[in-house]
Amino acid sequence: MTTQPGPTPSRKPAPTLDEIFANAKAVQSIDELAQDGIFEDDAELDEFLADLRQMRRSSIA
Repeated sequence: MTTQPGPTPSRKPAPTLDEIFANAKAVQSIDELAQDGIFEDDAELDEFLADLRQMRRSSIA
């Protein structure tokens, strides 16, 4: 005995980039992105920067 697959549920189409960013405002200054406490200490920041450098030098980025 075989089972017939049921109807495929219809999905809502994914929003377009224009729809996603319709109410977004442009960044006026890099200071808007600054936030204290992102990294616990200088060692964690250094680790992040080393990883970022490595990714930029590789084919990943």
